[in-house]
Amino acid sequence: MDTKDQYTFMLFRTGNGRHRKLVLPVKQVKLVSLLLAPLLAALFCGALAAIALYLVNLHDINDYGRLARKNRELEKQVGYFSQRISDLNDHFARLQESNARVKVMANLTVAPGRVESVGLGGPDPLAAELTVSSIDAERKRQLAAMHRELQRLELGFAHEEGELKQLSTHLKEQQTLLNFTPSIWPVRGWVSSHFGYRVSPFTGRRELHKGLDIVNRRGTPVVSTADGEVVFAGYKNGYGKMVIVDHGLDRITKYGHLSKITVHSGDTVTRGQELGKIGSSGRSTGPHLHYEVVVNGKAVDPVDYLLD
Repeated sequence: MDTKDQYTFMLFRTGNGRHRKLVLPVKQVKLVSLLLAPLLAALFCGALAAIALYLVNLHDINDYGRLARKNRELEKQVGYFSQRISDLNDHFARLQESNARVKVMANLTVAPGRVESVGLGGPDPLAAELTVSSIDAERKRQLAAMHRELQRLELGFAHEEGELKQLSTHLKEQQTLLNFTPSIWPVRGWVSSHFGYRVSPFTGRRELHKGLDIVNRRGTPVVSTADGEVVFAGYKNGYGKMVIVDHGLDRITKYGHLSKITVHSGDTVTRGQELGKIGSSGRSTGPHLHYEVVVNGKAVDPVDYLLD
């Protein structure tokens, strides 16, 4: 074969100077080139098409990635808020039960009203920001249900908060009323004379005894039966050494025949605070306390105001 019909390729190896010679016929090279050219062109065009398609869809691919991450995050949030709503429901049930028990103890009517009957509505602030393409229908349904449940709980807690405020006000009023209501014994002892009509040991006539005569040893402490203000502390005919306490609400108490007075007019006293000592001052046949309760200007039976 003529050397003009051949391609000769010389391959040299660096370092030792060796070389190899590759001889290929021209016709064979041309035939291989004709066969490989379409394949290389097809591969090149395919690569270009793939790159172009990737670049065209790159934005959508990024969007899908972001949506996938958002959906995973939403799933976590849905799970978290579902658990929180469950916990709030349990707390709300305990709050309602506690309020009901306190109302029973305070002798108040327990209304069995249901929070669910209150009208609820309005758009879901979470779902409203999400399009159909960004979240599936089931997730939107869950978010809407959670929103309605949160609305119900908000209304329920607001209702119970109002009930607690009313209950607190009522209990404070009742506590104030109780504090200023004569309700304990001014001194322990033997009741020698009750409230009502009796024959006077001094005149022998039938007359109204306006209080209780409680006998005990001279010097036994006498205490105020409720909170109030001392409006009289001194000597009064018939009663001897006497203390009068104004409890407000047109209620006063009187403590007579004391041997010693330990408060002054104008003093503020509390239930159980000492006012003086048992004695026999004034018109008395022996050491005892004369105790009166006056309501709206009229003497009433002190026994009706004793809680123990």
